[in-house]
Amino acid sequence: MTIAVTEGCGPEGTAPEKSSGIRVIIVGCGYGGIAAAIECHRKGHEVVVFEKNQEVGGLGDTLAISQNGALPIYRWDGGNVHKKAKSIICNYTHHNILTSKGEFLLSHPMKGYSDGSGYTARRGDMMAVMFEYFQKLGIELHTNADVREYFETEESAGVVVNGKHWTADAVLCADGVHSKGRHFVLGRPDLPRSSGYAIYRAWFASERPLREDPVTAWLTAPGNDDTVMNFIGPNAHTLIATVKHNTGITWALTHEDKYDIEESWTQPGSLEDVLKVVEGWDPRIAQVYKATPRDQIFDHKLLYRDPLPTWTSPKGRVLLLGDAAHSYVPTSGQGATQAIEDAATVAITLELAGRNQVPLALRTVEKMRYERASIGQEMGIETREHWLKTNWEQVKKNPEILAQPRPDWLFSHDPQGYAYEEFEVAAHAVLTGCPYQARNVPGKGTNHRGTDFEGERLAD
Repeated sequence: MTIAVTEGCGPEGTAPEKSSGIRVIIVGCGYGGIAAAIECHRKGHEVVVFEKNQEVGGLGDTLAISQNGALPIYRWDGGNVHKKAKSIICNYTHHNILTSKGEFLLSHPMKGYSDGSGYTARRGDMMAVMFEYFQKLGIELHTNADVREYFETEESAGVVVNGKHWTADAVLCADGVHSKGRHFVLGRPDLPRSSGYAIYRAWFASERPLREDPVTAWLTAPGNDDTVMNFIGPNAHTLIATVKHNTGITWALTHEDKYDIEESWTQPGSLEDVLKVVEGWDPRIAQVYKATPRDQIFDHKLLYRDPLPTWTSPKGRVLLLGDAAHSYVPTSGQGATQAIEDAATVAITLELAGRNQVPLALRTVEKMRYERASIGQEMGIETREHWLKTNWEQVKKNPEILAQPRPDWLFSHDPQGYAYEEFEVAAHAVLTGCPYQARNVPGKGTNHRGTDFEGERLAD
């Protein structure tokens, strides 16, 4: 079966504005949505974005984008977006893991997330860098736009916003774990459920140099590198880190969740409740918590979605991406990264398939990405189990089982290059029903949780 393939402009290339004739509606302007908008614009598609909030911004503490998600950003605007991202990152060279009592267990490199191979930054800061480029491109954005209804025909798809129908060739749902697009794609209600855990988060700038404050001096490393400490206790763990070259602190405490599921899953955190979780732990931890401004502590419910049988609507014109398609637990370190991989891929499949084959383009995204995203989800859950339900007998024999995975198959991946190389093979499998063997997953006999990534590609 022959597939008509439009000539693409390549990973580095940018097509003339609106040259593809494809109109794309994107629901949600988080990391996946904003990346999808930028990538689709770069590949010549007309883009309209709907965001339910009044402003675009990133809430929370730190965001990690590993090299596989950083590569597309690195290519934006001739490297200018990368330069701005570098100016706001925290540079963590090692991840230090200790027991809840403060006993050192291991330290492993953070290549893949550190300077030269990724971006780790405050969520709001990274979003501001990305959104500045979004605005520079002049992409159409509607805020206060809560999309509650979807529709599709054989020829088009669209959304209803405040009673008005908006139509396009494709709709991309990038509106997170609460996505209403999931109901439309599945044809049935699909509510999130509690993972059994929640996470206290905080970020604050220090009023005095961290090295001069006895509460925080122990966290600092020589020079300007930032430090991350991960304390593992019974059914809880906390990450405490310096930020922005030792000028502030961020911390996160994963703990058991005792509340029923709610749609409103972020709330102010109580310092008293936080301290109860770490009773009997290394006392330095509680001292850092007590130094945190009370209004900077938040409690986030960690929701879980069952894996979906498909990301694509029945007629193939609505696609779920990012957390809407495959939510990640924080221990994966891949949530935003995989959303960006989705975004880069769909822009290219639409470019190569052309306007007459939009359903093929969206189904091919799923074909190329489903297995890879699923393995990444599983890895995050495995890491969470190691950190929350630790087998200390195994740790005594091999502390490395606690290391956060940095496998080369995951971190060295170029989602844009892969989409251009693999499109025809994957699209043929979609059309014919033939088996498809993805090349962006670990090979047979490969340790999917390896720590073998070394190939830094984000050179200045």
